[in-house]
Amino acid sequence: MSSRFLCLALVTLSIAVAAQSAPTQSPVSPDLQSLISAQFGREFELVKNFPVLTGDFNGDGVEDAAFVATTHGGFQPDSGQFRVFDPSSSYFGLGDPKITSQFASKYPGGPRYLLIIHGSGADGWKAKNPKERFVLINLAFDHVSVGRVRRKKKTIDDIGLEETGILNSFLFWNGRRYEWQPGASEL
Repeated sequence: MSSRFLCLALVTLSIAVAAQSAPTQSPVSPDLQSLISAQFGREFELVKNFPVLTGDFNGDGVEDAAFVATTHGGFQPDSGQFRVFDPSSSYFGLGDPKITSQFASKYPGGPRYLLIIHGSGADGWKAKNPKERFVLINLAFDHVSVGRVRRKKKTIDDIGLEETGILNSFLFWNGRRYEWQPGASEL
């Protein structure tokens, strides 16, 4: 009886371990990749194992979106298509993207960028001509999520960043740019 129980426990444990170790990756739809290419440029490629985050990040009542992407060969931080911010380096006093965009990436697949579209009109972030586009650089994370932050008596959506076992932080729109805040998810 005990050998059957032990065998059953080992089989159950091995199935659970196998299920946990297999990463779940949602395929990137060609439509979504073509939207990113149209809004940010062909050099950006969506990273498959991150979700598309939607919310009202700038507090204007229109749905915005954030995407995790990488590039092959880099990008030009002074593009006319989007604005580039380095919120975490700015927090520590050096936020000039012309300098910090040259920092080496710690990720084996290349640098990760957070692409944000502030939507406009009824189509929100899917509009052909969105309100604004941003590329956020030098952020450390392995998980992203949407949260809520209270700012000037108004609650807006923020973007939570988690670097497993190291640091939780979040990004919020201050009215002019995205700011990075380490630690708790409320100001």
